Amino acid sequence: MPRSFKIFILFFMTAVSAALINSKEPSAPWGVGEKLTFSIRWGIITCGYAHMEVKEQVRLADKEAYRIVTTARSAAFFDPFYKVRDRIESYIDASLMRTMRYEKVQREGSYKKDITIIYDHEHGVAYENGHKFEITESVQDVLSALYYLRTKELEVGKKFEFDVGTGKKNWPMEVEVIRKERIKVPAGEFDTFMVIPRLREEGIFKAKGELWVWLTDDERKYPVKMQSKIEIGSISALLIKKKLSKK
Repeated sequence: MPRSFKIFILFFMTAVSAALINSKEPSAPWGVGEKLTFSIRWGIITCGYAHMEVKEQVRLADKEAYRIVTTARSAAFFDPFYKVRDRIESYIDASLMRTMRYEKVQREGSYKKDITIIYDHEHGVAYENGHKFEITESVQDVLSALYYLRTKELEVGKKFEFDVGTGKKNWPMEVEVIRKERIKVPAGEFDTFMVIPRLREEGIFKAKGELWVWLTDDERKYPVKMQSKIEIGSISALLIKKKLSKK
């Protein structure tokens, strides 16, 4: 298991987001029960699996929120070399489509880290494991970002800018819609938009455009493929199974 697999898991979790400034309140193109399953591959070798699921709709801080859960795990063959058991949860305001709470349980080899971020939009601050930092009005976490993008209208050549509030600060990111493309993955063939997220300063990502994400060209805009260059070849997340909600 290459160490770059660990980096790709973070890429997968973060993926992309959308423009958050001066936008109308969006509606969710997903619903409770939606579940997407991916195989993570290094060349032709399956390194692991990941799941993205809209678990439930709950009340949080007197507001309706979607509870989104993403898990990633290494394949059994790789467990003796580099065992991965990651879990991320995001609570997304069902009206404003912005993050309210973020939790990460990271278990990668001998590395362990737990993070909880509580976003206080009323006062423009967030608390990461108790550490206070300022946030912008409609900041996203690294998981809610992808779901917010799915509420936007994608067009080739269009760019979105947003902030991700994690790592005890805001990270500015730009997302560019590159092209339309029909692709084939284990779950089938899909008409898609291919987008590239770039961080505008050094941080979780560097602005090198080394991550590609394919979203379906329909009202749901769910991811079907993600790919990242590594030192030797590339790593991809390919959709192998989907369960879409009735919304």
